[in-house]
Amino acid sequence: MKRTPLCLLMMIVSVSMLFSAFSAHSAQVNISPKSLPEKVEIGKELVIHFNLSLPTGAVLATDGLSLQTETPGGDSFFSTPYPVKVITSNPGSAVVEWAAPLPDDLKPAEHQLKITLLAKDTTGQSLTGSWTGPINVDFGDDWSANKISNFIEQRGRLLFFLLLFGFGLLMSLSPCIYPMIPITLAVIGTQSKEKGILHGLIMSLTYVIGMALVYAIIGYLSATIASGIIAFMQSPVVMIPIALLLIVLSFSMFGAYELQAPQFLRDKLGGPGGGSRSGLVGVFLMGMVAGLIASPCVGPFLGGLLLMLATTGDGLLAFTSLFTFGMGMGVLLIGVGTFPALLGSLPAAGGWMETLNKGMGLLLVGMALYFLRPGSVIPAPYFYPLVGGIMVVVGVFLGAFDAMAAEATWWDRTRKALGILALVSGLIFFVGSSLQYGFLGESWKSILPHDSPVLQASNTHLMGNDKSAVINNTPEPLPAKVPWDKIHTGENVQAFLDQKLGAAKAAGKPVMIDFWASWCVYCKKLDKAVWNQAPVIEESLRFVTIKIDATKTDDDEMTAIKELYRVPGLPRVIFIDSRGEILHGRTSAFKPADEMLAVMKGIR
Repeated sequence: MKRTPLCLLMMIVSVSMLFSAFSAHSAQVNISPKSLPEKVEIGKELVIHFNLSLPTGAVLATDGLSLQTETPGGDSFFSTPYPVKVITSNPGSAVVEWAAPLPDDLKPAEHQLKITLLAKDTTGQSLTGSWTGPINVDFGDDWSANKISNFIEQRGRLLFFLLLFGFGLLMSLSPCIYPMIPITLAVIGTQSKEKGILHGLIMSLTYVIGMALVYAIIGYLSATIASGIIAFMQSPVVMIPIALLLIVLSFSMFGAYELQAPQFLRDKLGGPGGGSRSGLVGVFLMGMVAGLIASPCVGPFLGGLLLMLATTGDGLLAFTSLFTFGMGMGVLLIGVGTFPALLGSLPAAGGWMETLNKGMGLLLVGMALYFLRPGSVIPAPYFYPLVGGIMVVVGVFLGAFDAMAAEATWWDRTRKALGILALVSGLIFFVGSSLQYGFLGESWKSILPHDSPVLQASNTHLMGNDKSAVINNTPEPLPAKVPWDKIHTGENVQAFLDQKLGAAKAAGKPVMIDFWASWCVYCKKLDKAVWNQAPVIEESLRFVTIKIDATKTDDDEMTAIKELYRVPGLPRVIFIDSRGEILHGRTSAFKPADEMLAVMKGIR
C-alpha cells in the first residue's frame, strides 16, 4: 500500500523529465505571413509566403517540413494543400510557401486559418511555431455560374434582370444597332405611315420581341443542348452572308434602290391594308432576322454572357436572361418604330435627308467591315488595302469631286472637305498597307532609294514574319507554337486522355487542354494571337498540352467529356494541376496572350 504513492511519484517525475527533454530539443519559431492577400479569389489558389525566424545560426532542413492547417470554428474552406515549398533558407531565417486550391463552389466569407509549423534544422533540432489570421474569400471580377447563382440568391432575380436589361440598353447605343434602324423603318414604316403612334408602338414591340426571342433561344440551347452556338454565330459561314447583306442594304442608303419590306411580306403577311394580325406575324419574323444580323456584332458581350449562363445548366434562366437582354437592346428600335409617322411630317427631300441616308450607308459598310476584320474572315494583307479602297469610295460619295456653286451652304463645303479628307486618307491607307504587306508585289522596291524609310519599314516587317531568321543564338530554340498532342471527336478520346493524364500525374506535370472547332472564330484567334507567342510557348513546355478537335457532331463520349470538364461552349481551355485535380475555376475561353500567360503561371 505504501509503494503506490511512490510509484505514482516516480511516473510523474519520468513524464516531467521526458517533457523537459523534448522541450530542450524543440525550439519555438516565430512564423508570420510575408504578405497576406486582401482577397483570395474563389476557384483559384490561396498562396501565402511565411517568414520563419529561426534560432540564431539554425538552418531549416527541407526533409520532414510540413505546415499543418486548422480552420477554427468551421470546416476547411480549401482543398488538399500543395507540398510546402522553401523559397529561401538562410542561417536564422527562411521563407516558405504554402498554397491550397479554393473550390469554385465556395461561398464568399471571412475564414480563420491556423498554420502550425513542424520542422527540424540541419542538426536535427525540432522546430515548432504557429500563426492564426483571417482570410477573406470572395469572387473575382469575372462572372461565373456560382457568382451568378450567389448574386441571384443574395440580391434577387429582379435586380439581376434589371442589370441585364441595362446592359442591353447600353448595347442599343452602340454601332451594333444603328444598321438596324433603316431596316426597322422599312419594315414598320410601310405599315404605320397612316396609323399613328399606338400602331407604331405595337408593331415595334412585336419586332423587338422577335429579335429578343432569337437571343433567348440561343441562350436556352447553349445552356441545355448545343455547346458553342455563339461561336458558330461568329463563324465565317454566318458572318460573310451577313456582311454581304449589309453592303447590299448600304446601296439603298446611297440611292441605288429603294429599301422596303420584301414584297411577299407586304402582300401576303401584311395584307392589302397592311395592318391585320398577319402584319404582326411578318414584323415578328423580320425582327428575328434582325436579331440574327446583329448577333455577330454583339458577339463578344453576348458570348461572355452565354458562357456564364451556360455553365449554370439552367435553361429557363438562360432563356429569360437573354430575352431580357434582347429587349433592352431593342429600346432604340422601339423608339424608332413607334414614331415613324412623324417622319411623314418632315420634308420629304433635302440635303439633310440625303446626308442622313449616306451616313447610315457608311455605317452599314463599316459594320460589314467589322464582320470581315482580320482574325475573323479576311487576312490582314488583304483587309487593310480593302479598307483604304472603301475610304476612297466614301470620299467620292461625300462629294470630293463635286463642284461647289456660289450659293453653296457651309454644310456643302464641310461635306466636300470631309470627302477630300476621306479620299486622301484612303489613298494613303491603300498604298501604305499594300506596300507594307507586299500586296503590290516586290517590283515597287526598285523605284525607291535603299535608305528609304518605307523600304526599311517593309523589310523590317517582312523579316519579322520570317520564322527562319535567327535573332538569338540559343541552343534550343522555342517551337513556333505550343506543341499540342491532337485528337478528334470519335477517336477514342477518353482513353487518350486517361493515358496522357496518368503520365502527367506520374511525372508531376500539370495539363492544359484546348477544346476547339474549325467554325469557332475565337478558337482560331487563340491560335493566331496566343498559342504562337514566345512567352506562352515557353511556359507551355512545363505542361502536357492536349488539343481536342470537337468540330464534328458530339458523340456520347465527347458529351460525357464536356460534362466532366464543364465545357459549355468553345473555345474552352481546361487546366489540371500536377496532382490530377481539375481546376474548374481556372477554365477560360479566349484570353489575350498576357492574361493567358498569367493563368498558366498560376497552375501548379
